[in-house]
Amino acid sequence: MGFEEKLKGLNDQERAIIFDLRQNGPDCAKFISRRLGLELGLTMEILRDLERKAILERVSGTFLKKKGLRRPKHMNHTYYRLTRPMRIFFRRTSLK
Repeated sequence: MGFEEKLKGLNDQERAIIFDLRQNGPDCAKFISRRLGLELGLTMEILRDLERKAILERVSGTFLKKKGLRRPKHMNHTYYRLTRPMRIFFRRTSLK
């Protein structure tokens, strides 16, 4: 199953999380849920489901360099980002 089919099978909340991560880079459930106005528990459940579908992956390491920060951020929570194949898919398509 290609990424286009995977995206078509997702609900609006899942799509919102994917596009939020695409736009803002790696982040944790707490801040994603705040930005999107979703409950934290629901956001965590969706992130785990998207990870099982190989759309997202956990960020490894203890520090995260993130756009807009003066210095690397210590990761106190589980951070998620789009998988490499998913990032490439978005680069090659006109989906914004």
